[in-house]
Amino acid sequence: MRGAFVIRLGPQTDSVRGQFEGTAEEVDTGKRVKFRSTEEMLRFLGQTFQEALRRELELNQSKEQQDDG
Repeated sequence: MRGAFVIRLGPQTDSVRGQFEGTAEEVDTGKRVKFRSTEEMLRFLGQTFQEALRRELELNQSKEQQDDG
């Protein structure tokens, strides 16, 4: 389930002011972070999504090499 995340917002979240705190977890790997700001949450989401894309690309390249060999 590439690109799936679980976001749990904590009691300090103030959505009216655009401030979020809580935890974020990538479903595929279980990698999790506690964030205290919207920027921290978005950084985690962006980094883990890029890592997932890289892993998928490497896996596809490996499969293509096996099919060619």
